[in-house]
Amino acid sequence: MAAIALTEPSLAALKKALRKDLPDVRSSHITEALAVALRRRTHACLRVELARLQCDPPIELLDDGLFDRRLQDFGYPPDPEFSFEMLEDAGIIPTQDPRCWDIEYKSDREKAWRNLMVCTINQALERKLFSLRPNDNRWPNADKEGHLFDFTLPNGLPARGYVQDIGYAELSIHVAVNPKGDMVQAFNAGFEAGDVFARGWLERDRGAWLQSETTAFNCRKALLNKLASMAVNPHGYGDRGQVIM
Repeated sequence: MAAIALTEPSLAALKKALRKDLPDVRSSHITEALAVALRRRTHACLRVELARLQCDPPIELLDDGLFDRRLQDFGYPPDPEFSFEMLEDAGIIPTQDPRCWDIEYKSDREKAWRNLMVCTINQALERKLFSLRPNDNRWPNADKEGHLFDFTLPNGLPARGYVQDIGYAELSIHVAVNPKGDMVQAFNAGFEAGDVFARGWLERDRGAWLQSETTAFNCRKALLNKLASMAVNPHGYGDRGQVIM
């Protein structure tokens, strides 16, 4: 999937690219399908939100499948090959590392690592500690130090997150479950940070995606299934990518 900032100019650029790519589709149908791709019921609902969000517009994922199914509702044939990421000059943000096609989260350990990292990044975005725009860090003294924050996982377990700018628009993201003090800040904290410790990096320069460092993970066996079975989706970024060294 691709992502886009919810602004009038960004959506106008995207619609222009869609009209060029889909010349046989009516403009009004593209408008409505685009709103559905952003998980709004109608274009009117989306416009109401745009006015409210104009001071600090979020970045959200575009759903290729929802867009295509809405066009099918209008009578157009299915297009299983459609992808927003293939559009040119559309103002979109890539959320897939071009090298990520061989990355899969198969084991419980890999799924648990992925879920923890997505939960932590989502929480930080909701609290506006940073955005997915390059170098848009907002926590206090972001140019000098990292930031700790506490939150609760969807399964009710307490967690402590840590974010730090590491240059080149990348962020280092750490998280501990059942945390112990502030040890989550340490690069190799392991069980010193809590019953679970996970670490990863968030790319924000070439696009917006999580770099898949699944080996950076320590977990008590009793908690592994609880973490691997959580259902959580990334808010505006991709959940897999090669590690940049």
